[in-house]
Amino acid sequence: MEDNIQQELEQLRLENEALRNEVNNTSDKQKKKQEKTKKTLAWTWKLFVGQSLNKSFNNWFKEFHSSEKVSADTSATLLTALVRRFVRVRTLSLVLLLFSLVPSLISLWVLVKQNSLITTQNSLVEASRKSSYGFQLTNVFDAVDNNGYDNGLKARIIGLSHSLKPYKQLKEDGEQGELSDKMYSPERSQLLLFLVNSNIGKSALSEIFKSANFSYCDLKGMDFSGKYLANANLANSNLEGANFSKAVLINTNLTNASLVNVKLSEANAKKANFKNANLSSADMRYVDLTGATLIETNLSKANLNFGILQNACLTDAIMENTNFNKANLNNAYYKGSFRLSVDSDNLEKGNVSENYINAEFTTKEDDDGFDTFVKK
Repeated sequence: MEDNIQQELEQLRLENEALRNEVNNTSDKQKKKQEKTKKTLAWTWKLFVGQSLNKSFNNWFKEFHSSEKVSADTSATLLTALVRRFVRVRTLSLVLLLFSLVPSLISLWVLVKQNSLITTQNSLVEASRKSSYGFQLTNVFDAVDNNGYDNGLKARIIGLSHSLKPYKQLKEDGEQGELSDKMYSPERSQLLLFLVNSNIGKSALSEIFKSANFSYCDLKGMDFSGKYLANANLANSNLEGANFSKAVLINTNLTNASLVNVKLSEANAKKANFKNANLSSADMRYVDLTGATLIETNLSKANLNFGILQNACLTDAIMENTNFNKANLNNAYYKGSFRLSVDSDNLEKGNVSENYINAEFTTKEDDDGFDTFVKK
């Protein structure tokens, strides 16, 4: 009996000791955890506020609890530390923001580049589709050479000219994959060159040109001297440096066309439309522009010696150093002002258009506000 009691007491003692050790261990763990948390919080606080701000806070609180009044220097030091820390945090935030922006900007650049390449690819696919009409051009050329011209062929040519749409092309001297700024139709250009150089008569050509569309042609530097282009639609075409000497351009539509350095000497351009065209530095001696539209046309440095401009409209035409010597301006009209200007260099070269015009013509204003040149 006593042995049993002793065993139970011993067992209880051991269990009690085990419980006490477990409680002590748990208490030690909690203390260590609390100390670790305090250290972490203290380290985070010091990292955020910095050593200078932390020291300023400590000094301020010490004086606040130990003195009746905190000194001005201590408060100023705390405020200065706060401002410095704020500026540093903002600077750090800005630096981090910049670092985060760099990948975003790179991704954006890649996306823009990719979109540009996709656009170029789509444009080239469309250009390939439009240029596939080339075999029809060949058929038309063969038909004209073998069978001559008839009404059926006329309809095919007119329809084909409207089907050959302009498109952008890859620049030869530009960045790889870069498209040209302007759209042109090389196929229309080929068709027009073939027609004006074929054996088709002028009356037949005139019928074709009245209905066909040859706008947006690229005919830079081409020779059309003496060719028949009456009623042709060449709007928005590139004709820089082309030769139209003695060509027939009656009723031809050349609006927005680029005609820089073009040769139009002795050409017949009656009632032609040159609205907003660029004829700067053009050779237009003896050209017949009777009834032509020259609204907002750039005639800078153009040579119009002995040109015929009767009944031509010159409203808002750009005429810097334009040579009108011996030109026939009778009944030519404009609205606003006749903006001819000649600098001293051109005066020395004999370009005295202003003196010639004032000596040969006077102007009269009609009820609509147009001024008309009248031969004296």
